[in-house]
Amino acid sequence: MNVQVIKPQKKNDLRLRVAAYARVSTDHEEQANSLDNQISYYQDIISANPAYEFAGVYHDFGISGYKEDRPGFQRMMEDARAGKVDLIITKSITRFARNTDTVLKATRELKDLGIGVFFELQNIKTTTSEGELLMSIYAAFGQAESESASASAKMVYRRKYEAGIPVQYLERSFGYKKNEFGEYVPDENAPWVVKMFELAADGYSTAEIARFMNGQGVTTDAGARFTESTVIRILENVIYKGDFIMQKHFSDENRRKVKNTGQVPAWYIHDDHQRIVSSKLWQKAQDAIAAKREYLAAGSVVGDLNEETYPYMKNIFCAKCGHRLIRRIYSNGNRVCWCCSGKKRFNSDYCTGINVPDSVIRSWDFDEDIYIEKSVDELGKTEFSYTKESTWKRTHKMKPNPKKAPALTIENYPYYGKVFCKKCGRRLTRKINANGSVTWVCSGKKRKKKDFCSGVRIPDEILRRIGTPEHNVYIGKEIIDGKEHYGYTSKPDQVK
Repeated sequence: MNVQVIKPQKKNDLRLRVAAYARVSTDHEEQANSLDNQISYYQDIISANPAYEFAGVYHDFGISGYKEDRPGFQRMMEDARAGKVDLIITKSITRFARNTDTVLKATRELKDLGIGVFFELQNIKTTTSEGELLMSIYAAFGQAESESASASAKMVYRRKYEAGIPVQYLERSFGYKKNEFGEYVPDENAPWVVKMFELAADGYSTAEIARFMNGQGVTTDAGARFTESTVIRILENVIYKGDFIMQKHFSDENRRKVKNTGQVPAWYIHDDHQRIVSSKLWQKAQDAIAAKREYLAAGSVVGDLNEETYPYMKNIFCAKCGHRLIRRIYSNGNRVCWCCSGKKRFNSDYCTGINVPDSVIRSWDFDEDIYIEKSVDELGKTEFSYTKESTWKRTHKMKPNPKKAPALTIENYPYYGKVFCKKCGRRLTRKINANGSVTWVCSGKKRKKKDFCSGVRIPDEILRRIGTPEHNVYIGKEIIDGKEHYGYTSKPDQVK
């Protein structure tokens, strides 16, 4: 009898793709070491298990578990949704999250995706029947513990505030450092702080001061360039005149940092530390900033865009490229400036542009087209001036469109002269858009307005589909189920 030997088939690789999540809530050095240890630990135990395939360690450093928008945590959830993970291991429920709602929402979503979470300390796996109940209990205790600790910490700070003991981190402020005695003293950037206050007191705007600082190659403590918001935060901060406000900000019930506008007590301490600028210079800068704000707000009119509100709207042009200036509303709808349409239509390579406050233009007396330019002095202060059209055009002309369409010939447009509007029978003419694209429009509407014909607009790429027509074609457009549909025929609907 012949016996056939059947070799066993090779088993499929059924290993679970296992990832881990680790977190530490502060950025202290010992916590960084703890995070490194956690990552190494999970790499070792997952890789050592033959039933597991290592799928990575997701981690967050110096972020509270009360927050859901942790980068590492969100990346883990995204990869889970993408099907890259089968199981997640983490030390404990409180490492995963300290917010009960976040724990339950995340683990339930993962469970629906077929992904379990194993909490080592509690020995809970979310895919088991009793896992969610136990997890809910532990998570609730963890959140209560976190909230209790947070309340205790706030109380400690409150007692210090009430006793006049400042809780400061001035070494994080531009211009200050802590010396060997633990005192806050001006550092090498202090002269730049003085210069910023002097410029502000002399009427320079925050944008001009930022431009000056960047031009001098000065950077913030974080190595970043200065912005208007950076400048205003420095200029409005009382620490630079030696004072200190305790509890300018506080953490709300969602542990978000919120500006204190009276929700909780605040304390003001005079002569708390060594000043960088005098109280007189500090106040002079505040007065100048307030005056500039009032001037810009009072002189700037926000209203309907018409010649009654802005009688000069069609008479103002950019002196660099010759294009008209257009309105821009900013500062939460409270101010108006006029900017170059050439830069907006094309890009900053075409024209670096100009932004002129509305209040500046209103202060001028002119009754013809003007071309506006700006000058910047060695300290970065901006001045605006204008030239009348007749003078400007002696030595300048408007920059040409950098995105010209091909010449209007049969070779470039094989349907040229043979395409007509299906509604009125008038010829379609070429229109070059700001971005260089071409649209064909009804000449009947263009010349005699919409009372003559509601018109039709056909993108050039649509017309190219008809190739080279032998006879005239009449083109129309319909909207069907919200989509544009084009069609053509040999006869118009009517001829006008």
